[in-house]
Amino acid sequence: MNIRVWHDGALSESNLEELVADHRKKLWFDVTDPSVEDLEKLATAIRVPRNSLIGKLSSNYPHVDSYPEYTKVFAWYLNTKGLGKDISSDMTPVIAFTNGHSVVSISRSWAGLSDRIAQYYNSSRYASLSETARVIYLTLDHVLESYEYFVDSFETQAEKLEDQNPPWPRSAYVEAFIIRREASSLLRQLRHLKRLAEALTDNHTELGINEQEKRMFDGLYERATGAVETTEVTQETMQDLIGLHMDTLSQDLNKTMRLIAALTVIIGVPSLFNTLLGVNITGARSGAFPLAEIMISILTMTFLGIFFYIRGWLSLN
Repeated sequence: MNIRVWHDGALSESNLEELVADHRKKLWFDVTDPSVEDLEKLATAIRVPRNSLIGKLSSNYPHVDSYPEYTKVFAWYLNTKGLGKDISSDMTPVIAFTNGHSVVSISRSWAGLSDRIAQYYNSSRYASLSETARVIYLTLDHVLESYEYFVDSFETQAEKLEDQNPPWPRSAYVEAFIIRREASSLLRQLRHLKRLAEALTDNHTELGINEQEKRMFDGLYERATGAVETTEVTQETMQDLIGLHMDTLSQDLNKTMRLIAALTVIIGVPSLFNTLLGVNITGARSGAFPLAEIMISILTMTFLGIFFYIRGWLSLN
């Protein structure tokens, strides 16, 4: 576990004892790559329930929890580099605890949260924000950007698939199903992130932020709302495209089956008449029936060919 504290415009090395001693000061403590044992110590140090840091974090959605001394903000950061098979395999929890004075952020180093907050911590844009509001806002801004990356990516992929005329190649179906699945997973996270952003401006959430700071968080809420709506459109587009191209395949299959049926009927005519006229008839002249068989077969096949052609059964277009 690596603990650092913001001091003189930079993150400096710190420790758990300093965090406990200075938790009432207006400071930002950053914790990266903690082990389970480290989280046990951290929960004891900042006086929060053990299950707020340890347990089935993977089953949690973005949310806000309030404890006697701290308010907890929990969200998932989505890795936009080195992606695995799906979104869920590249998520890491991002947690911020605040008591209205100090703020403790907890994350994995590969999420880049510490660097993100440090980069903008002294920016004039956020100079009017308190330490609490500043760290939590920059944390959620960083998290939301990772979501927006996937929102834009899925939207772009969906637009490319829309431009492809049916029938799709096999690879396009695979891509469409993956986009629909991942967009559905992303949408669940986004909806909870949207509720989280809304809850931060609620008077029942004890963050100690003022009206100006609430307006900043309202901007996060609007961005989350826009991301939700865009992802919903992408998901619906994928559903419609998959349905359209599946219907096209079904229609092409029906045309093929009709062509096979029509050719089977036409080709089967000579065999049918050969069976019917091939019987022995007393007094029949030699060669009369073979000639009749040929003529009747040709006429019948011609009639059936014209009939099926008019009905459109002899074409795959």
